[in-house]
Amino acid sequence: MLRWRSVRRLATPEPQLALRLQIDLVYDPGCPNVDLAREVLAVACRESEIPAVWTEWNSEDAECPPRVLGLGSPSILVNGEDVAPGPHQWTPRDPAQGPRCRVYRDGDALVGAPPIERVTAAITQAMGPEVV
Repeated sequence: MLRWRSVRRLATPEPQLALRLQIDLVYDPGCPNVDLAREVLAVACRESEIPAVWTEWNSEDAECPPRVLGLGSPSILVNGEDVAPGPHQWTPRDPAQGPRCRVYRDGDALVGAPPIERVTAAITQAMGPEVV
């Protein structure tokens, strides 16, 4: 006789998902668009049917990796790749001058966070079939 047992899963990524997908949000303190970027990430994760789990890096934190220090705020990376690549001509941040705000093109508009479609596309590409 077979018995089935219901297993309740926690809202943590599956082990294989954790190995294949790393999402980072990089921001400067005081950036007015950080909450918008978090909302974009939450929606993109929901649309991609993955847990809404990412790592946030405050650019002024001593533990912030050097590889992300040159990005404007906010920036979203999927597996280390900027979801909105392009030339980023940022100058070293002077805390007295506030955050290095970054804007994104969404059609004809400039917006304060990457468009959801770009984030979802980056997640979909990262979760694509493995190349062997």
